Amino acid sequence: MLTFNGHDLSDLIIVNNVGRPILAPRHLSTKEIYGRPGAFFFEKRDGPILLPVEVTLHEKDHQSYRSLVRELAVYLDTEEPVPMIFSDEPDKFIEGILADESVLDEIATVGQGEIQFFCPDPYWYAIEDDVMSWNGPGTYTLDRKGTAVSYPKIEIQGSNVGGSIQLVTDNADITFTGELAVGETLVLDSKFVTAYIIKTDGTQESALNDIDNIDMPVLVPSANRLSISVEGNATVSTFKVTARSCWK
Repeated sequence: MLTFNGHDLSDLIIVNNVGRPILAPRHLSTKEIYGRPGAFFFEKRDGPILLPVEVTLHEKDHQSYRSLVRELAVYLDTEEPVPMIFSDEPDKFIEGILADESVLDEIATVGQGEIQFFCPDPYWYAIEDDVMSWNGPGTYTLDRKGTAVSYPKIEIQGSNVGGSIQLVTDNADITFTGELAVGETLVLDSKFVTAYIIKTDGTQESALNDIDNIDMPVLVPSANRLSISVEGNATVSTFKVTARSCWK
């Protein structure tokens, strides 16, 4: 079974096989120097993946294939990558977009074929994410699932006028010195490398100029330590972390 963008496609297609790669393609940054053997290695970066899905149409009447493909095309035609969930891993999703619409014509001819999805983010994410919330300053531990590092969203509620709020994790140390009113929320988003304040009326205001650096926290599988503290005329009432737990 395949659920694509919230639509269960089991009435239209049977998923025969999903070509999941063991790991995402690796983009290696290297530099060769003339006269020296080998190369200098700088970094490894995971690239996007192409996910082939072998399917069979449910309709047995050959003349009905075209109408089924048209219906399938309606669900698969999206403007951006959307969540995909497969029945053999119902607790995870990956975001993909149809890579080549021409294969739908082939499916209409023989009743089966391969649909390819382009997944710019090569990781699989938890449908039920690891979310923890604590009250007040302190040092806390978040134990998250998954096999890959994740880029969390951190939400802090409290107040600050002339003081500071400091977040320290195993790999980050960020101090906020901007103004935060009661009822507002300071958000530190590692995925998008940004910081902003959600005002009481729901609008957002950038807080990038109010933090001392943009080296955002990264969470590892299993236990992570997070510490929140205040100085001066600052308070923290609620400290919430959405882990965005994921798998390679």
